[in-house]
Amino acid sequence: MAQIVVLDGTAVPTPEHFRIWRATLAEHGFTQIRTGALSPRQAGQADRAGLRCVQELALLDVTAPFALARSAHRTARLRAHELDLIAAIDLAAFGANWALDAEMLADIRQATPSHRARTVRVDGEVVAFLVSGRAARTGYVQRLAVDPAAHRQGIATSLLLDAMRWMRRSRVTRAFVNTHVENTAALELYRRHGFVELPERLRVYEGPVAT
Repeated sequence: MAQIVVLDGTAVPTPEHFRIWRATLAEHGFTQIRTGALSPRQAGQADRAGLRCVQELALLDVTAPFALARSAHRTARLRAHELDLIAAIDLAAFGANWALDAEMLADIRQATPSHRARTVRVDGEVVAFLVSGRAARTGYVQRLAVDPAAHRQGIATSLLLDAMRWMRRSRVTRAFVNTHVENTAALELYRRHGFVELPERLRVYEGPVAT
């Protein structure tokens, strides 16, 4: 399976774009495609291209000034040799169908002009991570995962607060995050820290390469 990510959120690919991408991917041996999270206008074109929606995401935002509390856990910089470790955490947190591997997690760090990638350790072991990004004055909470064995210890909160402090130092005025519409724990976490759900939903699509 290949993933198609539209890096420019304002760009709207047409069904012809999808046809070209599918043909190119077929030449490289791929049989399935999955999109990144698409805006409503982008999703409409994916529908026209014959792809099917497989996930709906809530989109939330928060505007400065960010209200920040003290963190219960210290964070540390994510190092390149830890990518396999955090990929295992991502798999445990999201399951095989939605997990990102080490290469994809590395790509996320390059998706914005500036980024911050942090981990939390418990008893010397990495149990959680968060990758956040910034483009000009806009921030993004890009990927947050906690090992299920380390839930309910305030670890996700500590990572989120760290990211928001970094954004505040960088003079970010608005930050975004998306999560599955049924991910109650994540939605509650973001709402506790000032994020508000927006009316629009994002959607992820899948389909065969051959049409």
